[in-house]
Amino acid sequence: MKAWKRLSGALITLLVLTVMMTGTALAAEPGGVSVQLNGKTLAFTDAAPEITNGRTFLPFRAVLEAIGAEVGYDVQTSTVSAKRDGVDLSMVLGKNTATVVEDGQTRTMEMDVPPYVKNGRTYVPVRFVAESFGCGVGWDNDTKTVIIVDVDTLLGDTTFDLMDSFAAYCAKQEKNRNMAITGTLALDAADKSGQFLPKPIRAKGSIDGITSDKGLQMNWRLELSGLDGLAAGGAGSPMEQMLIQQMLAALSDLKGEVRMDLESNMLYLSAPAELTGGSGDTWYSVDFAAYQAQLLGALDMTQLTQLEEDATIREALTAVIQAMPLNDSGYSYVGVAEVASVYVNMLSDQAFTQKGNTYVAQMQLEDIGDMSVTLTKRGEDIVAADIKMTCAVDEDGAKMTMTMTEHAAPDKVTVDMDMAVEDSDASVKLTLDMNCVPTTKAPVTTLPAGVQAVPMN
Repeated sequence: MKAWKRLSGALITLLVLTVMMTGTALAAEPGGVSVQLNGKTLAFTDAAPEITNGRTFLPFRAVLEAIGAEVGYDVQTSTVSAKRDGVDLSMVLGKNTATVVEDGQTRTMEMDVPPYVKNGRTYVPVRFVAESFGCGVGWDNDTKTVIIVDVDTLLGDTTFDLMDSFAAYCAKQEKNRNMAITGTLALDAADKSGQFLPKPIRAKGSIDGITSDKGLQMNWRLELSGLDGLAAGGAGSPMEQMLIQQMLAALSDLKGEVRMDLESNMLYLSAPAELTGGSGDTWYSVDFAAYQAQLLGALDMTQLTQLEEDATIREALTAVIQAMPLNDSGYSYVGVAEVASVYVNMLSDQAFTQKGNTYVAQMQLEDIGDMSVTLTKRGEDIVAADIKMTCAVDEDGAKMTMTMTEHAAPDKVTVDMDMAVEDSDASVKLTLDMNCVPTTKAPVTTLPAGVQAVPMN
């Protein structure tokens, strides 16, 4: 389990603003291709971007110099090259291979299409070249615009040494270890007025399992009370009411199991007979890779899946930002820039102020609330992170407030959440408490013997 995945996702406010395009682009003529870099349209003075064999090509020198790369051309070998921030890229005209040198490591990569020369200008495939230098690349089909986001520019010179220290501490505690996890969940929903709930609903849950680098096995149990109040006074015949009461009674105590095989990316879930209507537990299978791709829609997961276990926080955040969809030349860059701003303002070293053995970062989320991150230091290590978020939403004259706190450490994770509606007796309280300790046991990540799982689409 990657240590940086413990970090709670920052609350992101995507601003609905129109990016003002600047510059007069040669590609802006009817049927042409425009290129947007960090929200601004690039101007090409003597060679226009074009689509060849279904791929978008850009004039090599213009686009690489725009992102701050040093470019060159070797006439004898017909090799174009570019250098930026320790990354060296070289391509031979007419050939489908490229050489990338980074951190002293050389790798040869295959391209779908080769670079070429036209009217004395060198054209290169934009996606391959831009991604080689850590840029996100997208396409707005409505406006025929290539969208390039230089993530390094968005993150700037910010550092994340404090967060890296916490991630390294978590990784050190878990390295080559299987972890036994136990946890409890409690939820209380009440409405004294009876307008929304005739009686309080309470839920008590528990989990018990094992995780490892190969997968997880987790048993869960959920006990519900107060459900009978939902059917009180409901419509339907006496027989229908009786069936509803029987169903709600069955739902009052549920048990199941979750198994996940990280090597095959398969997730297995058992559902109790009370939910399926069968005579026993039913197992379902989920192709997690396919489900994740469908769930995340247009997100490009390539960068995320290629992250190493020891990836730094900056590398992880870069991968997250690069994975965001870029398909709207009017809004995409604004949204990505806002996400980057949240990360920088909440997680960078520059955001924290030291207070004794803690480091505190605070941020005001416009028109929503505020958020804080507190890191606790012990010796030379950052050993825990505490996140608190408070927000208020006013909808249809009803103001709802929510407070959430999360504590994350290698051996313990807790989440507390309170929601309430002002001028109302309705409230919801959620508490989650999980403990992790090393174990010599290994999780069972495959289906029980003789069981056939029902695929879930």
